[in-house]
Amino acid sequence: MKKITAVLLTIMLLTAGAAFAEDAAAPAYDWPEGFSYDFSDRAYLLPINAETGSKPLDAGFTSSTTYEDSTIQVTITSGREYNCDYWVADIVISDPSQLRTMAAGKERNFAFSSTEDAVGLAKKSKAVVAINGDYYTDSARGGRGFVIRQGALYLNKLDPAGGSKLMDILLIDEDGNFHGLHRPASGEIPQTIGGKRILNAFAFGPILVEDGKRVTDYAGSERWVEMKHGDPMQRMCICQAGPLHYKVICCSGKSYGQPGMTLDDLARLAEAEGVQTAYNLDGGDSTLLYFNGNRVNNSEKRSSLRQLHDIIYFASAEGVTAP
Repeated sequence: MKKITAVLLTIMLLTAGAAFAEDAAAPAYDWPEGFSYDFSDRAYLLPINAETGSKPLDAGFTSSTTYEDSTIQVTITSGREYNCDYWVADIVISDPSQLRTMAAGKERNFAFSSTEDAVGLAKKSKAVVAINGDYYTDSARGGRGFVIRQGALYLNKLDPAGGSKLMDILLIDEDGNFHGLHRPASGEIPQTIGGKRILNAFAFGPILVEDGKRVTDYAGSERWVEMKHGDPMQRMCICQAGPLHYKVICCSGKSYGQPGMTLDDLARLAEAEGVQTAYNLDGGDSTLLYFNGNRVNNSEKRSSLRQLHDIIYFASAEGVTAP
């Protein structure tokens, strides 16, 4: 796989930033019920639907912490900060369609609230790497949020400006670039970001890192759920480091006899990893980092794991030819 050059990284990040600025004042978009984007003009390696990617190659797992084929490279590392174990998956893909989502349940429909065993769900996805999603069905939201999965809109119910259940939103555009929105209100999410359509959108947060710098206003910004920003907990975040280059970072917690991390701890860790954007996802006992058939962040091999509503995963497209 060709290495991402510093020049390409700089150009694409600057372009993405400028495009986002263009759309910052875009008029409110009235999302129709059942809305779905048409990506037929894009020759993605994998279809933008509920299908999975290719089965990872057995030979692709070159060690217990690495995977490589012609379409994806993964390296898992671990460390210890703040008296707590943490793990980082560094992922480079060839095509934006390889960053995918899957819902639990036979319907694979994010409009339902089914749950499945976390590792079992990851195995069904044929993921090289999988992580927990944003717990989009959490009853504490009162049915609120903004959910796009694989180009289809499933939920568009945000509070009006000044509402009590506003949350940070992460949009992933058709080129695989991340755009974090701070607590957008109803009618404030445009159909496109810099002219780019949205592949996936998550409602949880908060944003931990933007433009390469950590966010520091957790205490001053009330969000829909009590994140216990100052309390050490088991946590998970998804990050973009560059074009088609991502990192997921999670830490251990009290369920494993460790203190966990505060949001600021996790943000500092993500910033030190050199990411441009980092977004907090559901944590606690939902925290899942799956690789090569196993839950990596399972330091005590617990037999009972929380079931998940959804996962985010990175798929191989080995053997697939773009249409």
